[in-house]
This record gives sequence, structure tokens and C-alpha cells, in this order.
Amino acid sequence: MAIMKYILPALAIAGLAVGQNSCKGPKTIQNQGDASALSSCKKFEGDLNIAAQVPRGDIIIDGIQEITGSLTAKGTQNLTGLFAPQIRSIGDTFMLSGAIELRTVQFDSLTQVGALNFEALPNIQQLAFTKGIAKAKNIRISNTDLANLKGIALETVGDMEISNNPHLMEADVAQITNITGYASFSANHMDLKISFVNLENALNMTFRNVSSIDIPSLKRTEGLLGFYSNFFETLKAPNLTSTGDLVFADNPDLKNFSFPILETVRGAFQIANNTDLEVIDGVPELQNVHGALDFTGKISKVDLPKLKEVRGEFNLQTTETFGCDALKAQVGKVGEWVCREKQVNPQTGNNPLSGDKPKPSNAGGPLSPHAGMAMLALIGGLLSFAL
Repeated sequence: MAIMKYILPALAIAGLAVGQNSCKGPKTIQNQGDASALSSCKKFEGDLNIAAQVPRGDIIIDGIQEITGSLTAKGTQNLTGLFAPQIRSIGDTFMLSGAIELRTVQFDSLTQVGALNFEALPNIQQLAFTKGIAKAKNIRISNTDLANLKGIALETVGDMEISNNPHLMEADVAQITNITGYASFSANHMDLKISFVNLENALNMTFRNVSSIDIPSLKRTEGLLGFYSNFFETLKAPNLTSTGDLVFADNPDLKNFSFPILETVRGAFQIANNTDLEVIDGVPELQNVHGALDFTGKISKVDLPKLKEVRGEFNLQTTETFGCDALKAQVGKVGEWVCREKQVNPQTGNNPLSGDKPKPSNAGGPLSPHAGMAMLALIGGLLSFAL
């Protein structure tokens, strides 16, 4: 009997240790029983994975309020629903990938994740984040059936990629005021409307295949601001004063843009293959372009009344009758001057560092948002440093 007074406390300590260890990862949920076994854990330390071979049906993670690591379900082809009513935060990445039968993701209390990565979820149509995710370093949503981004309520985000969501028609990201990485929208529904009504600052932003973009508060972008193959007729950025590279390429319906107080383009400024854009007069306060200025297309008029300097090449080539001499008299100091009217096949300009010959504007001429812009940004920076 005397020995029992030592055994019982030892067993109690061992049981406590087992209980504590059950709340530490990495752990893999093979079935609902495994998920239910974690219900006593308010805080789960480490990574929690949902096995690819889970039985068909839902997984409910009850009780846990915080996961310090990642929550991952990758290749879970039988998973139809994922519910976690108490989880408030996920310290690392919340990843759902290749869950082809997943229709419901309901996290009523979730407000914070390290990163959110949802991809290859062809049957998920909405995000049931009741309180809304207010904090996330990075967001990636690709190849889903989402119609909107309700439940994403960020104020600041690092990288944001929204791509290949064929039914996504609304991206109301009105709470975002600052993008510290890149924001990229591409290959979603052709009627997608994007509303960044409170966004003031961004590092890089590219938009493809979009019907409407609202950026009334945007003041500055550090890197690329690029618009490629979109469907809007007009674009306004009434508060934009400065950007890195600025590109309008292959926007067939674009008739005009208005950046009324833009003064500085710190990289390249390119307008190419916008078939309905005939008059370029939307940058009346533009003074400096640190890289190349490259305008090609069906352009009949260009008005740059305040332009003092283009540090790279000034290339304007148009299919229309155009007064090159009048434009040259209007602008200030430029690098190499090229202005050609009545061109059957207008060509984009040379890259001063590459030695490439001019390319036809319909043969891959528009600068890509990655390699081309990065190179021209470098050129602009070198010229800025030299001068």
C-alpha cells in the first residue's frame, strides 16, 4: 500500500504529460475520431495536417482556438466539408489544395492567419469566415469556384494572388489600405469588378482580364502598376502621384485613363496594343520618367504639357497621322528620340541594356510584368543614380 502513494502521483503526471503531448504537433488527422481527440486542446502547438486518405465526408475540428503552426489539407479528394467553429488564429499557413469535393469551409471565429493558400478547389463557392480574416501576410486563391471574396477583411497584406477563378465576379477588398508585396489578379471571370477604395500604397500591382478597377485613394506604388488584357473602357486614379513602372498593354476596350496628379514614373512608361486608345492626355502633370517612354498603337494625339525629362528612350510609333515635331517641341530632355507616324506595324522600343532590335507591337512587344519591368526598373534606377 505504501508504494501506491508514489505510483498514483506518477500515473497522474504521466497522464498529464500524455494530454499535453496530444496538443503538440506535427499531427495528422486520418478521420473524425482523430479530430475529436483534440477537442480538449484550446491551443495546438505545431502543424496539423488532414490526411489525403480521409474517408468521404466532413471533418469537424472542435475545441481548438489557436494553431501555432500550419493547418493543411492537401490532396484530400474525399473531404466535402471542413468546420472549425472555435479556431481564432493559425500562426503559419492555412492551406487547402486539391480537395476536389470540398464544398464548405466554415471557420466562424477565424480572424488571423500567417498566410492563406487555397488552390485547386473546384467546388467551393464561398468562404464562411463569419468574423472575417483581418490579418494575413499573404493570400493566394487560385482555381476555385468562388464568386466573391467575402470573408477576407484585411487592412494590410503582403502578397495577394487571385487567379484562375472562372466564376469570381466581385473582389471587394475595400478594407485594404497597404500592399507591401505584390497584388495580382488574372484569368478570373471576365466581368470581375475589383474595389480597392481605401488602398493608398502598394509595392507592385498587376491586373489581367478585369472588367472594372476602382482605385480612388491610391497615392503611390513603388514598383510595377500594370494593366494587361482588361475589358474596361476607362480607368481613374485621381490621387496617384508616383509609381514605378506603368504599363497599359493589350486592353482592347480602353478609350481613356485619367491620372490627373501623377508627376513621376520611376521606371518605364509603356502603352502598347490598346486598339481603342487614340488620345493620350490623362497625365497632364507628368514631369519625369526615369526609364523609357514607349507608346505604340493607333495614336492620333499625345499631350504631355509638363514633361521635363525622359531618361531612357522616347519611342512613339503610330498607324495614324501624327505631329511628331509639335510633340518634340512640347517635351523636355529625352534620351534617344524616335517618333514615327503612319506605320503599318508600329514597333516597341529598344531595351538599352539588352541590345535587342525593336519588336513589332503585335509580336510580344508589351513588357511582361516580371522580367521586362524588372529590367527597365533597374535601368531607371541606374540612370537615376548616375544623374
